Amino acid sequence: MSNESSVDPRSDLRVLHRRVALLCHAIRWSAVAWGVWATAAVFMLFASPDRVAEHYGRALKVDLGHLPASGYSMVLTIIVLDLALAWLVVAFVWRLFGRYLRGDIFSHAAVAEMWRAGWAGVAAVAADLIARPLLAYALTLHLDESQRHHFWTTPNDLLHLLMALFIVALAHIFRAGVEIADDNRQIV
Repeated sequence: MSNESSVDPRSDLRVLHRRVALLCHAIRWSAVAWGVWATAAVFMLFASPDRVAEHYGRALKVDLGHLPASGYSMVLTIIVLDLALAWLVVAFVWRLFGRYLRGDIFSHAAVAEMWRAGWAGVAAVAADLIARPLLAYALTLHLDESQRHHFWTTPNDLLHLLMALFIVALAHIFRAGVEIADDNRQIV
């Protein structure tokens, strides 16, 4: 039998909490700041159909000066739905790092929040990829077929998908770790 005193796992968690608390707060508030910023940018752009026509006209390289009200309404609806999914990511990130701040780091509940945040990220990226051709369609529906645009994407879409899937993969890895720790506690 060893004379060494056993390490208190609660002490280790307190040390970990002190190390990550500031980072957890920064991540939570950065997520909220991003959400507010993105929402404000969307609603500032959509304050006027003329702004929408000018902005997307430049992006699509077509004249959208006669954008009908129905096209404007469709585009606004698509953008708001896409933004709602982005806010879902913000909500799950807030909840996950809130758990970490409460010291609930290596638990099934924390892993479930991480899994939800990752899949919400995947859904948000997918929504972006679906929203863009729908936006292009709604914006150019009133134009001749030769001026219609139906799709555009960027390399950042793949990066965002990679990051979201990385979180999903980490959640699976953490779940396995939590299950191993549970098994070890039952043995001891």
